[in-house]
Amino acid sequence: MKRHGCPSHGIGLTPDETELWVVDAHNQRVHVFDATVMPPKYVKSVKLREQPGWVTFSIDGKYAYPSTGEVIDTATKKIVATLADENGKEVHSEKLVEIHFRDGVPVAAGDQFGVGRKRQ
Repeated sequence: MKRHGCPSHGIGLTPDETELWVVDAHNQRVHVFDATVMPPKYVKSVKLREQPGWVTFSIDGKYAYPSTGEVIDTATKKIVATLADENGKEVHSEKLVEIHFRDGVPVAAGDQFGVGRKRQ
C-alpha cells in the first residue's frame, strides 16, 4: 500500500448526510453508499487515477475531492476535473480548505473532513 499501509483509510459523509463515500486504495476506487437506509446500500464505484487515502466534499456537497486529485460531481458520480500543477503533474493531497467570500470577507469555511454538515 502506498498511502497509509492499509487498503481503506478514509470514509466521508456528504454534507447532507445522505451518502457515505469509502476509499479503496487496493482497487484505486471510491465506493458510494446510500446512507438514508440501514445498512447503507451500495450505489456506485468511481475508478481513480491512483490509490486514494482520503475523501472530502465541497461545502455545498456538489463535489467530492478524493486525495488523488479528481473532482467528482456527487450527483452524477462522474469525474469532472483532475488537478494538476503548473507543470502538468498530478496534484494529490488529503489537505483541503474551501473558503467563501462576500465583499472580501470570509463567510463560510470548509475543511478536509467529510463529517456531514446537516444541522438538526
